[in-house]
Amino acid sequence: MGVKELIGGAIQGELGQPDLLRRVTAGIVALARHAERGLPVLPPEVEVRIRVGDGGTQTIERFVQDPAFDREVEARVLNELVRLRPDGLPVRRYLVEAGERNAVEVKEAPLRRFRLRIQGGDRDGVAITLPPTRRQYLLGRGDWHGEEMQVANDVVLSENERGVSRRAARLHRSAAGLELESLDQREALVVEKQDGERLRPALTASGRVPLAFGDRIVFTDGKTPVITAVVEEA
Repeated sequence: MGVKELIGGAIQGELGQPDLLRRVTAGIVALARHAERGLPVLPPEVEVRIRVGDGGTQTIERFVQDPAFDREVEARVLNELVRLRPDGLPVRRYLVEAGERNAVEVKEAPLRRFRLRIQGGDRDGVAITLPPTRRQYLLGRGDWHGEEMQVANDVVLSENERGVSRRAARLHRSAAGLELESLDQREALVVEKQDGERLRPALTASGRVPLAFGDRIVFTDGKTPVITAVVEEA
């Protein structure tokens, strides 16, 4: 744990996207260790700290905030570690800051622990800590995620509240922390941000809404709130 790797030190001249992709990929690959049968294993979460010394922090921030950049990093890491399964890729956190000179540093990051506290319904007051090593979490009514009763819900929002779908939503761990996707709850799922903004994942371009500590996930029957799950730090 706590593995730290400085990739390349100073970078002469402008830090362009191809060079940045190469250095981020190399930094992640350098953290791989080999388990049984030589299979590569990466940390669950890594921090990519990018120091920009030429005043170009905004340009680099645009690079790393573009989902296509992170997808390219994934593809390159899988190409380098050919026996790594896609579900073995770490969550990447990108931090861009000004520095005396350009540098890229990749290190294992401590896992952030999230908890959902339920308000309303027959599970009012229940707090559920999300396992930190999982990449996705299923939310819904009852123990089973859908009518087939073959996949278990990770977060049981309610036992009997019909305003909440069995296959209501899915949480994804991402560089932002958590992202919420609406499934059968569709547009009856709303994220209330701490500044009062209300977002519906089903109506966003990506189909997801990033979550922060203190945000409220509101499950409605189409008009009236039924159950709320508050995002907390565990």
